[in-house]
Amino acid sequence: MGTILIIDKDKDYCDHICRFFNGLDHTIAQASSYGKALELMESSLFDLVISDVDIPGTDIRTLIKTIKEKLPSCLLIIVYSDHRKIQEELGDTASQIFRVLQKPFYDAELHFQVKRAFESKLPSKREPEEIDVEENVNRHSEFIGQSPAVAKIFRIVGRVARTDASVIILGETGTGKELVARTLHRDSLRSDGPFVKVNCAALPEQLLESELFGFEKGAFTGADRMRVGRFEHANGGTIFLDEVADLSLVTQAKLLRVLQQKEFERLGSNVSIKTDVRILSATNKDLMALMRKGLFREDLFYRLNVIAIRLPPLRERGSDISLLLMYFLKFSNAKMHKHIRGFQPEVFETLTSYYWPGNIREMENTIDRAVLMAEGDMIAGEDLDLLFDNTSLEDNFTGVKLPPQGITLEEAERQLIEQALDRCQGSQKKAAELLGVSGRVLNYKIMNLRNPARI
Repeated sequence: MGTILIIDKDKDYCDHICRFFNGLDHTIAQASSYGKALELMESSLFDLVISDVDIPGTDIRTLIKTIKEKLPSCLLIIVYSDHRKIQEELGDTASQIFRVLQKPFYDAELHFQVKRAFESKLPSKREPEEIDVEENVNRHSEFIGQSPAVAKIFRIVGRVARTDASVIILGETGTGKELVARTLHRDSLRSDGPFVKVNCAALPEQLLESELFGFEKGAFTGADRMRVGRFEHANGGTIFLDEVADLSLVTQAKLLRVLQQKEFERLGSNVSIKTDVRILSATNKDLMALMRKGLFREDLFYRLNVIAIRLPPLRERGSDISLLLMYFLKFSNAKMHKHIRGFQPEVFETLTSYYWPGNIREMENTIDRAVLMAEGDMIAGEDLDLLFDNTSLEDNFTGVKLPPQGITLEEAERQLIEQALDRCQGSQKKAAELLGVSGRVLNYKIMNLRNPARI
């Protein structure tokens, strides 16, 4: 069982949540303000914080920053009542939150998310094996898909998995970067060794260095014993540096030395330690832009970027969306011991046309909630809770971006046609509407592109 801190200005609500979780053998503390929460975090360690977005004495971003500084491994569940306000309040801190829940919710729903939070902290977490996915679907770990974009990823993974080449995985939040990293490790010659993940964005700089390299007793105030770092833990295996773009320039220099010389020192020591690890990294940021601004070292970039794997956002994987919806439905049924048969037609149409700004992570959470809330054997409209407005998101999407290395107009046109056909699941009529041309013009362009077999 875990230790949970509840932060909410409504004392009756806090009391209710505390009584509920005390009955489940968790250790619970509660705070009605930022000051009280800070006092509790100074004196106790918490595994999980459940907080309302409105906190007397501070704003939610400051609270999240404080929690991550004082409790680096703590998970966060944020609750809210206003869709617009939650978007404005969280901003770029959303990636540091385990789950976001809308009030009002059932006790069982909160219990389910808390259970998932604690399960996520367990090593070697395995998904239920009874989940059945169609045989014609490519599967690497839980990365599921059959679109051309996903097929390309599988080909790259198959070629580089059994090498020691450094791989950087690029893509938006929630596209499955960690799943690809775990697949690369699982299929590598190091699969019997450890897989160690480090979230570079979750720890402040002063803690991150000690997490990576360890420290000797007396290295700093509070270092009352020697501690082995992540690079030592990963020896003989793989270390995965998630959100690597958030490393400070100082830590980047030390990481570069590990890549070049395969050695490092613990904090407070002059003894070099040899390490044999494969380094995988991931980011959702534009490293080229950061290099131009002097925020990311060019020599480190080229060391990490021996092989780059770019993961497409879910909106560019049109033919995979219905497949993933059914997968997560089966998965949620198995987890919650329910028997939902499918989606009502209008619900299915909404989900397949939705923009999915949170990508696969958002889809999984949406289906989990829908299955939990469904009272019949089909998911209905009232069971859905899509956090964003589809139209406003598409209006704000900036569209095609010119790659740093440039691109020919013919290749750009080919890629747009591929994406349109993929999003429309092969329908040339719908793809032509997306591209603003007639079906005849689209067919002519497909026939006249070089290597039309790719389309």
